[in-house]
Amino acid sequence: MDNLVKGGNIVEVTGEHGKIRIANDVIMLIAQEAVGEVKGIVSLSGGLPVGITEMFSKKTSSKKGVKIQNQETQVVINLAVVVEYGVIIPEVIRLVQEKVKRSIEAMTDIEVGRVNVFVQDIRI
Repeated sequence: MDNLVKGGNIVEVTGEHGKIRIANDVIMLIAQEAVGEVKGIVSLSGGLPVGITEMFSKKTSSKKGVKIQNQETQVVINLAVVVEYGVIIPEVIRLVQEKVKRSIEAMTDIEVGRVNVFVQDIRI
């Protein structure tokens, strides 16, 4: 399948039998569920800090703790998370990145270019 990422709130996947349009909200929900499956993550945070959100273009959709940046042929996922006290943060975040990328690509056939994770808080 060829992926054509549209601006706005949808991603269009073109295949042999036609087009499939997937709302960014669906991609964000997949990301949220994938993050929730990683041990050591307490929750997604309310959002990304202003400095980080300014780096992203207007082609960004967001839901609690998840932002999607649509690019030409792929999406970039930006997450803000809260981790448990005592975890090895880089290891947990690598698991989050792998799980989110794998889940989105498997369920939607949309290429995920990067999964950026901002550790916003730690829960004791």
